[in-house]
Amino acid sequence: MTELGQRLKEARLSKGLSYDELQDKTKIQKRYLQAIEEGQYSILPGAFYARAFIKNYAEAVDLDPDQLFEEYASDLPATDQAKTEFAPRSSRAKSDVPKDSKIAKVLPLIFTVMLLIALLIAGYWFVTNNVNNAESEPTQDSVDDYDSEQGDEPEESEQPAEDPQDDSSEEDSSEGDSTETQSEEEEPVQEQKLEQVSTEGIVSTYTLSNTDEFNVELKTTGKSYIDVKGANGQFIDPGRKVYDADETLTYKLADKTEVTFNIGDSRYVNITVNGDPLEYAVKPSEMVRQKIVIQYEKGTENSQ
Repeated sequence: MTELGQRLKEARLSKGLSYDELQDKTKIQKRYLQAIEEGQYSILPGAFYARAFIKNYAEAVDLDPDQLFEEYASDLPATDQAKTEFAPRSSRAKSDVPKDSKIAKVLPLIFTVMLLIALLIAGYWFVTNNVNNAESEPTQDSVDDYDSEQGDEPEESEQPAEDPQDDSSEEDSSEGDSTETQSEEEEPVQEQKLEQVSTEGIVSTYTLSNTDEFNVELKTTGKSYIDVKGANGQFIDPGRKVYDADETLTYKLADKTEVTFNIGDSRYVNITVNGDPLEYAVKPSEMVRQKIVIQYEKGTENSQ
């Protein structure tokens, strides 16, 4: 048992709380609470959840979690360990997709380009053929000479028939243009993925992927405390104070891999990520104070 675990256990016993009662209070499984007291962090889902569980445990027994982290820093698990034993659904989906599917995505574009080239070649052939036919048509002088030798012919034969191939050439050209426009319009638009991974107590974790932007906006409709931290535990401004109604906080976080938003009263704070609203995993009416953790995976599927 670590010194940190002993300190937490003593605080729990002084409150007269059993594991079952503490589990109901923190929403943390009893086996995880026992592992924290015994210092067996390998049983927990990961380093990030270990710290979150310890913080929830401390708050439940009226201890200051920040002070505990400073006093017992050596007892805490390293922050560079895996954050969760479950890979995000977005990464699992990518790993399950066979490499051949990338070739399948490119094939329609290749066929479209080949068809466009074939139409352009056909159009060029028609135009060239029409020019050659025009050059080979008889002149008025040659027609007069021929009439003088063969005798008078009906006037109707003197008028050359119109070449119907002109219309087909124009149709082929317009068809080529429409095919090119259609191929440009069919290029798919990539959309970002914002997915909920887990919820433990007041902490809800999300993943943001398939985007090169990480912009978050918080709008208040009433009084609420707000602070924002990066993965290294340092505060990100603006924050660390109580905000009144009708205030807006904006963050550009593309250089961050993980950000935690500590919302004192989630009933009065609306969150949007890259313009899309984020829905609280737990209704604010059921849990007023909430922490929203967003893990950011920069890049799009096309760039990978």
